[in-house]
Amino acid sequence: MSVRLAHNCYGKHRVRVSKVRRPRQAPSNQERHEFVEAAVDVELEGDFDAAFTEGDNRLVVATDTCKNTVYALAKDHDLETIESFGLAVAEHFLERYTHVTLCRVSLTQTVWDRLGDSPHGFVARDRATPTAVVTLERDAEPEVIAGVAKLLIAKTTESGFTDFHRDEFRTLADTDDRILATELTATWVYRGAGAGSGGDFIGNRRAVTSALLTTFVDHYSRSVQETLYRMAEAALDACPEADEITLAMPNKHHLLAKVVPEGTPNDNEVFVVTDEPFGYITATVKR
Repeated sequence: MSVRLAHNCYGKHRVRVSKVRRPRQAPSNQERHEFVEAAVDVELEGDFDAAFTEGDNRLVVATDTCKNTVYALAKDHDLETIESFGLAVAEHFLERYTHVTLCRVSLTQTVWDRLGDSPHGFVARDRATPTAVVTLERDAEPEVIAGVAKLLIAKTTESGFTDFHRDEFRTLADTDDRILATELTATWVYRGAGAGSGGDFIGNRRAVTSALLTTFVDHYSRSVQETLYRMAEAALDACPEADEITLAMPNKHHLLAKVVPEGTPNDNEVFVVTDEPFGYITATVKR
């Protein structure tokens, strides 16, 4: 049987790196630190066919080397944004290894908020996780996909769902007042100059997130679909450098509970929270 290698890539995933930014102008316990952490996936494409088809490893940059490179680059990079660090990692692999034609770096940030006013105490934020995917191909402009995941949001009114398709399988009743809750995932794409290392990734992330959250609550929602589109439109308005945005808004269902004893009224007060099954709504909005 004749076969061929259609595509290949390899690298190192879940390289977890943290960095303490220290002014080094006073003893460590007397200065104010910044603490950042990210999980980094590195994937390489290039002249690696022989490693797969012939067992020839001479051009293979070991995945352990990929891991070591992340830590080495973190030493000199401020890690102010995961986007800029991803660009630095991707640029390194293309500049250092001429047989690498594409490097893709995916990053997820663990956000450490300052604990009170402590100069060196932090508490991990387990929601609203920043994400980034940097793709750099030789002789091409970089593409940066910034994002936020696990953003759990809800509103307890100003949401309904009525006049949807009727057939013999429909059992859901119309409602003009319901809880709308979702765990939002958003990704937006920078290309060209906006994807360069000089991009305002921090400011844009704040602007996009603020636009998403503001729009979520500023209108009566006739469906998750309508609200998703309005949120995406507002996010692109807030971030001119982004070409497109994709939102995923799975329903976090809150169903009216039957309260005992029998006949006890429940005027949209007590709900059963269900995780499965759930409605899944997603869309990409482009300029």
